[in-house]
Amino acid sequence: MAALIQTPKPLRKRVFIPLLCIFTILLALLFFQIIFAKRIYPFIYINGMSIGGLTPQQAYDKIDKTTTGRLNKKLEFTYQNQQFPIDLSMESSILNLQEAVEEAYSYGHSKFYPQEIFKIKPIAIKTTLTQNKTLKDQLKTISLEINQEAIDAQIKLEGNLVKVSPSQEGKVLDENKFLSDIENYLQTGKQPEKELPTKVSKPKISYEEALSIKKMLDKVSLNPVKLTYLDLTFYLTLKDLIEMVNLTQTKSSLVSIPSFNEFNLSRVKFEDREIEDPVLVVDQEKLKKYLQTIAQRINRPVEEPLFNFDSGRGKVTEFRPGANGLTLNIQKASQEINTALTAEQIKEISLPVDKISPKNKLTNEMGIKELIGRGISHFAGSIPNRIYNIGLAASRINGVLIPPGETFSFTNTVGDISAATGYKQAYVIKSGRTILDDGGGVCQVSTTLFRAVLNSGLPVINRVAHAYRVSYYEQQSGPGLDATIFYPSVDFKFKNDTPGHVLIQSYVAGTSLYVDFYGTSDGRIATVSKSIVTNITPPPPELRQDDPTLPQGTVKQVDWAASGANVSFSRTVTRNGEVVINESFKSNYRPWQAVFLVGTKDN
Repeated sequence: MAALIQTPKPLRKRVFIPLLCIFTILLALLFFQIIFAKRIYPFIYINGMSIGGLTPQQAYDKIDKTTTGRLNKKLEFTYQNQQFPIDLSMESSILNLQEAVEEAYSYGHSKFYPQEIFKIKPIAIKTTLTQNKTLKDQLKTISLEINQEAIDAQIKLEGNLVKVSPSQEGKVLDENKFLSDIENYLQTGKQPEKELPTKVSKPKISYEEALSIKKMLDKVSLNPVKLTYLDLTFYLTLKDLIEMVNLTQTKSSLVSIPSFNEFNLSRVKFEDREIEDPVLVVDQEKLKKYLQTIAQRINRPVEEPLFNFDSGRGKVTEFRPGANGLTLNIQKASQEINTALTAEQIKEISLPVDKISPKNKLTNEMGIKELIGRGISHFAGSIPNRIYNIGLAASRINGVLIPPGETFSFTNTVGDISAATGYKQAYVIKSGRTILDDGGGVCQVSTTLFRAVLNSGLPVINRVAHAYRVSYYEQQSGPGLDATIFYPSVDFKFKNDTPGHVLIQSYVAGTSLYVDFYGTSDGRIATVSKSIVTNITPPPPELRQDDPTLPQGTVKQVDWAASGANVSFSRTVTRNGEVVINESFKSNYRPWQAVFLVGTKDN
């Protein structure tokens, strides 16, 4: 029983001793925390110098004192027997001392540091070099003195030949190595090597790469890129290409090359694999400017339709059928050109053009909504008065509406052709002579109207050919497609057999006359054959006529020799597959001599 009462004493002793140890350790740690509350913990070094136990300011002063001594010492470097001093004394903050001290102080103050002490692992901090302006300026001066930049291969056009100049390696200051040596010196005091460190500078464009591009350019030289839109044709020549490309190093970064002609050379990646052969890459901004010059020939604004009918005059006073706007798609065109330049064979490119429809549709109660026929003739070489008369007669039929089932008469519509109705004198053939008379040139309008009737498939009621072949009417046309008029006896007539009205629009553009018919198409299609010329007879000898209005000694040709001939052509008009008109037109032309007027007027 006594033995059982004595057992608690050893138990209390066993519990007390561990508690005492824990308390002692905690007390020691608390004391440690109090001692180093404003000091840097032990085992911490900056640039190899122990700063444990120091306040941040003491640590900064200690490191700064050592660094200042090194900063005040000038360093001498050499390169190819040249001296290059480096003065670091003006660099007040060349090393990040303050940041290094703050980092050192943060150990143990930002986390439970005693556990780091137990690891007994020194913490080493190094200052890093910050490039202040003075040091940068000194490096720039040295670089300008010793750098020998690499020379890129260049491609130039000399005449029609593509020439390649070789590339060359260069040698430049190795700034990273130089700064690393300076930084190590300020940290450890170890003197850097006297000889300035340099490295080889590789050309961005090698001679071999330039030769590859030359092959591509030679291909363009032999076969320029042909760009087309309808009847417009443009050529992207070697000279054009030289003006719009640059040389590029690998991985697509642009390089400025001091030469008149620049190219774009690039390596490309395909599925993360670099292709060794360079490809020609056009500067897209320059290509865009090139295409913008082409766009000026293609682009046109939208034309909204216009229709105004004057019921009192029975004429359409304002008419415009409306037309799509056109815009060259420069982005698509650029893509197609880029593709063509890298192809094995350069192919013709049809330029992509976007069409923009009018916002409004042509609407009226008369069914005037579409072009159903057009006639064209040319009158290059006409005297001014003849051109004036053509325009005046064309204006007299412009805007005329022909109701369905009605017959149009040229002489009734145009009326009297004389000075009283505004016409001027121009050369006409009268009584077998070429003379000046009122209205010369009006037959150009009736001839063009005849051609519009033929092409629209409307029936011709009355047509008379000229007595001889007129050179104006065969400009860009075969013979036999003319119609003469002589007010009031000789007329040209046709009928509107469509279900709607037909509107005549006539206008002059340059030395060409246009007559357009607008209405509602009923599906008819007109086919006009080529002219057949038979029984050709040569023209008579030239005729010279005195003209008292011309100065003496002046000779002026007013008519050109024309062979006599029989000319015929046919026209077939179909609708829904059925022939509705099948007819022939015949013209018997007498031969006509060249006519010259000889001036007799006294000077």
